[in-house]
Amino acid sequence: MKNVLKRLVPRWAITRALPRVLKVQARRHGLRIRISRHHVDVIKDMRVLRLSANHAVYLPDIISSFDYYAGAVVPFQVEGRELIDFSTPRYHDVIGFDQYPIYFPSLAEPVVTSAQYLEFARLSEGMSVLDLGAYSGLTSILFSRAVGLAGSVVAVEADAQNIECIKRNFANFRKYSAGTLLLCEGAVWDHDDGVEFSSESSMGSSASNIVGRNRGRLGRVRSFTLSSLARMADLARVDFIKCDVEGAERVIFKDQRFFERFSPRIVIEPHIVDGASTADACVAELERHGYKCESIVQHGVHLPLIQCVPGPRRSR
Repeated sequence: MKNVLKRLVPRWAITRALPRVLKVQARRHGLRIRISRHHVDVIKDMRVLRLSANHAVYLPDIISSFDYYAGAVVPFQVEGRELIDFSTPRYHDVIGFDQYPIYFPSLAEPVVTSAQYLEFARLSEGMSVLDLGAYSGLTSILFSRAVGLAGSVVAVEADAQNIECIKRNFANFRKYSAGTLLLCEGAVWDHDDGVEFSSESSMGSSASNIVGRNRGRLGRVRSFTLSSLARMADLARVDFIKCDVEGAERVIFKDQRFFERFSPRIVIEPHIVDGASTADACVAELERHGYKCESIVQHGVHLPLIQCVPGPRRSR
């Protein structure tokens, strides 16, 4: 539902209509929805998850996976309730990451998903990682801790608000840790000519030809192929790719030149684009490069993850 609405329905219409539609669904999950002018509250017992009205398109996901999103950060104690406030950009204490608070533009990234990435990636000192769709930069920070001083992590993000969050979080990382974290501002794509991008200051920002032109702020951003990213970052090796790029995954793996040089392990979160999952397109493309792909359950949410391992001919 979320992906169809994102592409076809103006944000103001979603904000007005979606909460009414979902109240019945919320009750089935033991939740209540409370609507105000600027935000929407999803309530479960004594916990309140607050979302900006502009991000009401995420309500179906929050209703179906309330504990996943509400359990990502330490709540505020307000009048006897636990408030998880994602309605504005702010710092949060992330459960599972206790070094320092992380600045999020909206919803928080639960560490449980990053743990799945790390388990599959098998990162060690000196490895290089591409974090495609870096959002707040938290996962990039976790990757950097795993690859150490001799490794490199390249974070790619195109949403301007998300980029500001990454910059804050990377600055805090450098106060407490050492490692190579690079930020590439733009969208990974199948060419370097730039792309029209819809920025919603949350997890779902993407190219307008994927999510439609009725979302957030429209603007043209830089675009990079995988080969271009590796060249710009001067990477002699790429060991792992995390790909969560809101539909662009269906085009980026056509880069034959990249896979002739590199054979990283890859984890992909597929999405629904034009009514169909991008999973089949990703798997078909990567199988042509000699990969073996497996779909697994992503902890806490309905979207799967695709784990991709290079075949014997491309092994190091």
